[in-house]
Amino acid sequence: MGEVSLFIAFTAGLLSFLSPCVLPIIPGYISYISGVGTQEVRERKSFSRKAFLASFLFVLGFSLVFTLMGATATGLGVLFREYQEQIAKVGGALVVFFGLHFAGVMLRPNFLREMAGAVSLLLALFLLGLLSKEWLFDLLGILLVVACFYLFGLHELLYRQMRKEVRGSVSGFGAFLVGMLFAFGWSPCIGPVLGSILLYASQQETALEGAGLLFAYSLGMGIPFLVAGGLLSAFLGFVRSFGRFFGLVEVAGGVLLVLLGVLITTGKLAELSLLLGG
Repeated sequence: MGEVSLFIAFTAGLLSFLSPCVLPIIPGYISYISGVGTQEVRERKSFSRKAFLASFLFVLGFSLVFTLMGATATGLGVLFREYQEQIAKVGGALVVFFGLHFAGVMLRPNFLREMAGAVSLLLALFLLGLLSKEWLFDLLGILLVVACFYLFGLHELLYRQMRKEVRGSVSGFGAFLVGMLFAFGWSPCIGPVLGSILLYASQQETALEGAGLLFAYSLGMGIPFLVAGGLLSAFLGFVRSFGRFFGLVEVAGGVLLVLLGVLITTGKLAELSLLLGG
């Protein structure tokens, strides 16, 4: 596992934090786990030790769960090592599906027509000698898997799960437990990104490498969460001003996942990691 893989996982975690279904609820979560009320947030302009400690325990909780998920995913991947190439191709196509979902592309009314246009473009490039047979088959396979999941309504299920809300209140060291529950309960919201990293983790050689990927993902989510907890008042202003960039975050995250899926399916991600790592 190279530095490129860890960087991708870390970036995926950061994009999960900045996503429209996570970032807006972060202030409420921090207030919820720390017991710091709205009035106290407004009055406190400097570092909040209480909110930071609660945020740290919260991050520790979801990082533990995500890291264990990565180790488990790799262990399961070992069981299917005999069919690793086939699983990587299908898994990569699923990552592309997650990327298109995350970017909101599947909400477009002409999505299937645009998919047909993409297929026509690939065939034209192949006939013109600009695309190899191997790449043509891999990319066509990705598009067909995406179309299959779309027609079966998987994208609609994901969107319904993302609309669910989590309510409650807790303070003190209960933040650790809430962090663990966050990892499970909020997975439908960050599912496209998290699922993609888990699929990639299942392709690693050892459980330690898989755990390392999910730990990097946790850092991508956790570091800004800690900053938000310590500087909650300033973070509230950031959320208000950052709202206009939510669409850009979705597109950037979607593009990252699509590229990751294509690299996994074509087997080029390992080659890229070795090239940049060497």
